[in-house]
Amino acid sequence: MTADSTPTEQTAVHTLDEPPNGEGGKQKRPVVWMILAGVAIVAALGLGAWALLLNDDLNDTEAELQAQTAAAESASDEAQRRITEARANIDAALSDVAGIVVVSDEDVAQAEEAVADAEQSVAEAQAAVDQAQSELEQAQAERDLARAEAEQARAEAAQAELCADAQAAATQALAEYDDAAEAYEEAAARAETAASACS
Repeated sequence: MTADSTPTEQTAVHTLDEPPNGEGGKQKRPVVWMILAGVAIVAALGLGAWALLLNDDLNDTEAELQAQTAAAESASDEAQRRITEARANIDAALSDVAGIVVVSDEDVAQAEEAVADAEQSVAEAQAAVDQAQSELEQAQAERDLARAEAEQARAEAAQAELCADAQAAATQALAEYDDAAEAYEEAAARAETAASACS
């Protein structure tokens, strides 16, 4: 301050050099830190909502997987039933052939037709089995994928929860300490922990 300065200038310089005192001589916390704390809280809430959405997606995927598994099992049961019917038709055709005394060409044609029908039933049943097995394998692969996605969603939700807790701890540090320097140091340490949890 110079000797030429007026009392008004001295007061202005005096107020710039000294921090403003509120009641009891405490310093005011900067608004920036309060805004940062609010942003951290909003981010924590957003991460929590995101974790809930992931959980809903996981539940939907598991329900679809169960429905596909049930459909594959039903197709497999149907294929087994067709195979059993085809075997019964073959046995019936063979038993009729064994008991037939070939008297005419018509009897032979009927026997051959019965065998052809039985072979056709076996071919259809085998195709149904093959289709059921491929659908079952696909359903099992989709189930494995859904389980892997579920595990990933759980891990991401746990990380999001850890990140939210770390951010809340950093925000809480600003309010816990009466000394602003200690509060900022503790908040910075907790913010560093939050950054490592969220990376």
